Amino acid sequence: MTVVAVLPTASVPRAAAAGRGTGPLVPASGFYVGAYTKNVDGYGQDREQQAITDVESRLGRRLHIDHHYYSWSDVFPSWREQWDIENDRIPMISWNGENTDAIARGDWDGMIAARGQAVAMLNTPVFVRWFWEMDGNKKAAFVSSPASFQKAWRHIHDIFLAAGATNAVWVWCPNASAFDDGDAMPYYPGGSYVDWVAADGYNFAPNRPGDPWESFGDIFSGFSTGAAGLNKPLMIAEFGVLERSAGEKAAWFRQAHDWIAAHPAIAAVVYFNADSTNNGIAYNWRVDTSPASFEGFRYLYTGPAPVRPAVSPPSAAPAPGDPEAPADAGPATAIPPRTGRPRAGTVPGGAGPAPVDVTAAPAGPAAAAPRAPSPRLTWVLQLLRQLDAATVAT
Repeated sequence: MTVVAVLPTASVPRAAAAGRGTGPLVPASGFYVGAYTKNVDGYGQDREQQAITDVESRLGRRLHIDHHYYSWSDVFPSWREQWDIENDRIPMISWNGENTDAIARGDWDGMIAARGQAVAMLNTPVFVRWFWEMDGNKKAAFVSSPASFQKAWRHIHDIFLAAGATNAVWVWCPNASAFDDGDAMPYYPGGSYVDWVAADGYNFAPNRPGDPWESFGDIFSGFSTGAAGLNKPLMIAEFGVLERSAGEKAAWFRQAHDWIAAHPAIAAVVYFNADSTNNGIAYNWRVDTSPASFEGFRYLYTGPAPVRPAVSPPSAAPAPGDPEAPADAGPATAIPPRTGRPRAGTVPGGAGPAPVDVTAAPAGPAAAAPRAPSPRLTWVLQLLRQLDAATVAT
């Protein structure tokens, strides 16, 4: 098992799997696994940490990616990203948007620069997924047009670069169904502004009336085909499945593993491990809705195809924090899709990075106390510094 499977760096050239685009944080083969996990008892630093460590303990492996949601005006990074870095995970920041014309016009430049400066201070690669599902009905009030979205994306990207946030790995993420109906590509900001291409999709049956039961391949095959020409690594940034007949959810997870393994362009999958309620309909996407379901999920995340974890799961060491819910997490189902395919909508809201400095104080008002790096992580940091130095020298 290789250490860089968990802490890859964009300054180290990597050979991609056949059919896989190249870029920062791309595994040479297999796929990263990650999740947004909501504690059944709510929010707060201790509960959020416990939710992740519980899943990892039950799986018997680390997650590569820990997913966090922030509204447009939220301050980030927070204790979450620093804690992930200290525990050998890659944070993924899903940052909601605002009126795209106003962003492109420069109305928010000061706030954007502050976020970029804070991300730069993390000194390690982090995924930034700005204004995901921009094609959906729920984002229409904020996205003036596809061209306006592109301008806003590029404007934010350029401000981050000017702020030194070359460690931001940019994830562009429409709905999976947008690749089927042709809605996705008009929003694409361009290859020089995007590092990964992602999609969100959910199997809403049997809870949402009129929706057919769809396999993982049914939901994401159009995305896999439609994004192939962009020459970018692909990510499933949100996905979920509900219980129906006994054993079906477990089988759905197993089939998802095999489908992803057969589509090597997909380099990361991030599950939405939570419940939600929309229009009075409850959706329980959690992986442990039945013992069989969890075993199916275990196969998806620990079977032959995922990238092997470099370290064992951590023991939980939660600290008290502010019980504040993340903004606009998960699928919204208030507005029917424009096509027969279920559309998962949500309410809106570069170059090689420097090595990780896990002794730095975490950003944000609810920062957790830093921990000394382990001997293994110290060795990793030394290796990364050597590799960075060698890159500069050449």
